[in-house]
Amino acid sequence: MSFDKDENIVSLRNILKSFRYWPRVIRLLWDTNAKGLITILILNLFQGISPIIVLILTKNIINAITASWSTDFTVILWAFAALIGFTLISQLISLLHSYIETLFQTLLSNRVNRIIMEKSVSLTLKDFENAHVQDALKMAQDEAGHRPYQIMQQMLALLSGVVTLISAAGLLIAFEWWMALILMIIPLSSFYSFLRIGQQEFLIQYNRIPRMRKAWYLSHLMTNDKNFKEMKLFQLGKYLLGGYNTLFKGFYHEERDIAKKRFNAGILFELINIAANAAMMLVVLRAAFLREIDIGTVVALTQAITMTQNNSQSLITGLLALCQHNLYLKQLFVFLDLKILKTAEKLNEATKHKHIPQIETIEFKNVSFRYPDQTVYALHEVSFKIKRGETLAIVGRNGSGKTTLMKLLTQLYDEFEGDILINGISIRHYDQEALRQRMAVVFQDFVQYELDMRHNIGFGNVDKLDIDEEIMQSAKRAGIDHLVNQLPHGLDTQVGRLFEQGYQLSGGQWQRVAISRAFMRNASVYVLDEPSSMLDPESELQVFEKFKELIDDHIGIFIAHRYTSIKYADHIIMMEQGKVAEQGTHQALIKKDGMYAYLYNMQLEAYRHSKKEEVSYGMV
Repeated sequence: MSFDKDENIVSLRNILKSFRYWPRVIRLLWDTNAKGLITILILNLFQGISPIIVLILTKNIINAITASWSTDFTVILWAFAALIGFTLISQLISLLHSYIETLFQTLLSNRVNRIIMEKSVSLTLKDFENAHVQDALKMAQDEAGHRPYQIMQQMLALLSGVVTLISAAGLLIAFEWWMALILMIIPLSSFYSFLRIGQQEFLIQYNRIPRMRKAWYLSHLMTNDKNFKEMKLFQLGKYLLGGYNTLFKGFYHEERDIAKKRFNAGILFELINIAANAAMMLVVLRAAFLREIDIGTVVALTQAITMTQNNSQSLITGLLALCQHNLYLKQLFVFLDLKILKTAEKLNEATKHKHIPQIETIEFKNVSFRYPDQTVYALHEVSFKIKRGETLAIVGRNGSGKTTLMKLLTQLYDEFEGDILINGISIRHYDQEALRQRMAVVFQDFVQYELDMRHNIGFGNVDKLDIDEEIMQSAKRAGIDHLVNQLPHGLDTQVGRLFEQGYQLSGGQWQRVAISRAFMRNASVYVLDEPSSMLDPESELQVFEKFKELIDDHIGIFIAHRYTSIKYADHIIMMEQGKVAEQGTHQALIKKDGMYAYLYNMQLEAYRHSKKEEVSYGMV
């Protein structure tokens, strides 16, 4: 995603160009609630003409007073009744307008947020890890709750203002046509100045997005319960708060400079408006002194001058606001219009396999991959094959490419060199969603859902969220069925500390919950990516044994740092700097006496040494 600053230079062409999103905005409003939109539009038109009707009725009352001196009080009563009756109707319509508008705003805000979430879900991991995409998402989220509604309000206010302006100007034209012309020209002269200020404000807001995201992150670090222990232990609160305050001061100075420019321009044009208004009032008063107009007309004309001036100014201000809103709105549609480029989608849809009954084999053939904007290969010419009923263990140092292999297999990234074959067919010929349905993965950065235990496990297969037997069976496979049974409300117990009455789990328990979530899926391939990082060696061995039982007739892939628990895997791959350094069975690799044997023996010796120390200190 790129941001073209040339499109934000103040020019008539760009002002007109900024309204190109209106058809989409109107479509968005219509799809939100068509009947509500039409009702708001009709009520808004009424409110536009309402001030002029009140002005005319007020003039009639004043003139009726003069007329009653030669007739009777009935003339005044009829004029007064008309004004009170219309005022009552106007207030009721205003209350109805507010009621409908409030409901419409809620629906609109929800719809825009839903569209943003739907777009986010459709993005690839490549998109989501792109800083520019995150900036666009941040802008869209920040403005989603109110910006589309503000645009609707501005559009309706402009429509209402035009009706009022034309009506008020009509009264002035009947008296002195040049008054209406001057009152509309003066606000127009301020348009360019305020537009420049609005453009500068937008550019400031846009350019500060990365800093705003950083400020949010600093705030998140200081207020999130998962970070609390380190905040206290390393005494980071004061340092992080200082960083947040520095960012805020920068925001404040930018806001102050823009506010000062707007204040100075406002004073200048307000003085011009007041001078013009005073001069025209004198013309009306002089005409009344010369008895050229009656008292009621004086009131009507003075009010018409004020109304014309205010509405012309409001129209210019509203137009400026719309221009600025359109710039923000552009960012929403920039995010929604992001192109999701997937290699798999470049193929004809008709050629894709949408039904995969069972995965029999997985083969990587000379697969190489680089992350976006990186020059170094994360994987380089990786080749191996695994069959149904087999377990594959992938080991290696941090950054050797173990997790990247799984990102490619699950199509989180789909642009790579070489090929990945599923049942002998290129992975590019499979529908991604159908392929993922046949896979269950526990990543090392698994999610801890701050929901009840039912959802934490059942999210592995949402179609079975209400089937307790299925959920408990998955919990048993992961060795946490006893934990679930001990919870205050069983599967319906809230876990985590984010919400009230949450039951906190240990790191190892959370990890087993994530594993049970993967076991919920009736998959062909089960992948456990560092599932034992929070488990003790004994628990890790139990998980691996249960994993072996589960994938008896499936494909199992196990990524681990601890070599002692994966020695019973059917096949082991040793990764080093994105390449397959060694592969074979545990016995074969030990016999080879290479890198795998060295690291395995090193871990085994460290474990034996720790056991001896525990015996020496009476710990076992």
